[in-house]
Amino acid sequence: MLRILLFLFLSITPHFYAFSQNLDSTQVDLVDVFIGKRKFKEANKYRSDRKVYFSFFPAPVSTPGGGKALITSINAAFSLGDPATTNLSNIYFIPYTDFTSRFGFYMRPNIWLANNSWNFIGDYRIAHFPQYTWGLGGDTEEFSRSLINTDFIRIYQNALKKIGNNWFAGIGYALDRNYNIEESEISSESNLDQYVLDTSDPSISSGVTFNLSYDIRYNAINPPKGGYFLASWRVNATELGSDQDYQTLFIDARKYIPLRKARSILAMRGYYLTLLTGSAPYLHLPATNWVPNTGIASRGFQSGRYRSNAMMYYEAEQRYQISHNGLLGLVAFMNVSSASEFDTQNFKYWKAGAGVGLRAKFNKYSNANVAIDLGFSENYWSIWINVGEMF
Repeated sequence: MLRILLFLFLSITPHFYAFSQNLDSTQVDLVDVFIGKRKFKEANKYRSDRKVYFSFFPAPVSTPGGGKALITSINAAFSLGDPATTNLSNIYFIPYTDFTSRFGFYMRPNIWLANNSWNFIGDYRIAHFPQYTWGLGGDTEEFSRSLINTDFIRIYQNALKKIGNNWFAGIGYALDRNYNIEESEISSESNLDQYVLDTSDPSISSGVTFNLSYDIRYNAINPPKGGYFLASWRVNATELGSDQDYQTLFIDARKYIPLRKARSILAMRGYYLTLLTGSAPYLHLPATNWVPNTGIASRGFQSGRYRSNAMMYYEAEQRYQISHNGLLGLVAFMNVSSASEFDTQNFKYWKAGAGVGLRAKFNKYSNANVAIDLGFSENYWSIWINVGEMF
């Protein structure tokens, strides 16, 4: 993965200097770099007339349990109304496979109708998804880790109606289903066996969501300014096929502050996810980087590293544009999170992660970056890759 970072720097830099000398006032992206300076004007006239702007990036990633998988992040951005009054819609397609036993396909649409009259947000996933787990609570030990292999289906769909100036409200449906659940690499005691409330196979959470949001980002792929707020109440019911009757509350807030004439942006995020009533299946409890909303959180931590009935998370990221033409950028970030002591709201232990990253503009019309970040925390580090910003 570090070789990919080096390749991007070496392949982009010579072309970047050629562009930057004459096109400082013109936005440049990777498509321009690969096309070349001679075809710059002709290609940009053709691209500017397109109705849908595509961005993609394939890369190898490590998978829990050992091995590598090829993951490709594809983004399609488009407008369904007057760009002056309608937010940019986009759909993510994310297939991955190791060509043997690990595979998955994610699709995440975020659709805005004309004049932002309606916002349709979805999250669809089908995967064979191995994941590590360390038990419950905010300070679980590394030696308590075990590996859970499972097939996974997620269907989330929300419809939000504009009710005021940038305020939206609506309902939705949410399904999480894990099946063919097997636990292995157990060092001392099974983490599933210790959770006596619900470790059934399949594990099913099915319910309706009631949502209130405030969104002034215009472009959720890479917000240049503005803010975002979401409050989502989920009611899982056995009448809808859920294993248990239980309710959750999720609150997510984000703010983007331009600095230094918009060449630098301070991005901040915080969220809170908790069970309100009842008990959830083990794999559906709040956990590190498992929240019901778009964006990548907890860079520097393994997915699912901490798990409990409630999670709190805060993050700040400095985004800096290196080049006047927008081609290259850097970020530095830090986050802190806490899983409550199980079955309480006592957030006793706080864990910190941090890192740095490279940005290369893939598509200047959708403002989509290729984002490659190195994140680390105590006893762990990894590479995170995305098309667009992490949140």
